[in-house]
Amino acid sequence: MQAAAPAPSGLGTLHGRVTLLAGLAFGSNGITLGVISYSLLGLKASWGLTPGQAGLLVMASGAGQLTGGILVGYLADWVGRRWGYGVTVGLSSVATAAAALAPSLAWLVLALFIAGIGFGGVAPVATSLVGEFAPPESRGALMGWTQVIWIAGWILAALGGVILAHGVEWRLVFLVGLLPLALAVAGPWLVPESPRYLVAHGRRRDAEALARRLADRYGVVPDLPAQEQAGRVSMLAHLGELWSPRFRRRSLVIWTVWFVMISAYNGPIIWLPALLAAAGFPHPAQASLLVSLVMGLPVIAATLLIDRVGRKPVIIGGLAMAAAGAAGVAMARSEAGVVGAAIALAGGVLASWPVILSYAAELYPTRIRATATGWASAAGRTGAILAPAMLGLLMRSWTAGRGLALSIFAGALVIAILIVLFLGEETAGRPLEEVAEQA
Repeated sequence: MQAAAPAPSGLGTLHGRVTLLAGLAFGSNGITLGVISYSLLGLKASWGLTPGQAGLLVMASGAGQLTGGILVGYLADWVGRRWGYGVTVGLSSVATAAAALAPSLAWLVLALFIAGIGFGGVAPVATSLVGEFAPPESRGALMGWTQVIWIAGWILAALGGVILAHGVEWRLVFLVGLLPLALAVAGPWLVPESPRYLVAHGRRRDAEALARRLADRYGVVPDLPAQEQAGRVSMLAHLGELWSPRFRRRSLVIWTVWFVMISAYNGPIIWLPALLAAAGFPHPAQASLLVSLVMGLPVIAATLLIDRVGRKPVIIGGLAMAAAGAAGVAMARSEAGVVGAAIALAGGVLASWPVILSYAAELYPTRIRATATGWASAAGRTGAILAPAMLGLLMRSWTAGRGLALSIFAGALVIAILIVLFLGEETAGRPLEEVAEQA
């Protein structure tokens, strides 16, 4: 069967549109996660929230993310990328806003769990879209720009948190989560379906017709590779394939590193405003906003380098920066010291995201790409559950146990570096089919 003509080299409007839409989905995640982080200050003041209760809230979001990664990833491989997009962004937005109405801790836990389902589904949908449309020589950079937009969403929530985080106004912080709802409603009409997805599901004629429409509109002919047709198999069958001899090594790398990165972010960084306040620092929300504003610089650097120097040097450098930052937060005794170390921790983790997301899009064939990313995301989201729980246990009060807890995160980041160093692959500039076939 003959493939359609190859896409012209370089980037076009189509690639920009897909990247922007995927980035806006990630940006909605940044808003949601930032809202949770900054609302902890107001909840602590308004409800007398304990460290254990705060950990329960973040754990609820993490459990939802785990569930969403699996379910929405499978959905995106079943019914398509565009419908998965609308479901994941809409669910996250509505449930986050519903948290503003919470009369009790139980309501808030449930709302954040449901929001987490939508939140967790963004990665498999958005990374599949970008990976399947992007030219090989620019795939990593386009994935990186989606993370820059993620940070913009976090900063938007941070600005709202600085203004509204105290007292009963924490409810208004949650209402910021409604902002992405318009994107969810319009998503299925704005987001083009992936021609690769159609080919993988035996709909080559539909894929060719879509490719012609996209070529007429954007001047770019998406690649339509010959590919085996996807069968309707269960999520557990997909899981078995991911850990088959063919993909076992790749799954080990992605699952482990994703787990460590999520743990490092959903632990100390999300708790940073509350930790600074408990340590007696005078401006915790403003200090956290400074971290948010500066942590985007390493991500931009990683985005500019990922297709030039390769995946492995970028992710190893980012994880090393994060490990040093975690150790710094553990040892710092001044507000400036904690903030500086937190910038390194957050910036290093976020600088690694373009690589892990690129890996997720590159290391598996199209027929299971979103499902594979969903399972990897779910494995990582266990870190979003365990990290807050560990912090809650180790920090018997809001001030005790910080050094021990952060030292554990630093050690985990070092382990992730070693795994990438010895087991990671270099995929920069390689076509998706070549990477998948060489598994």
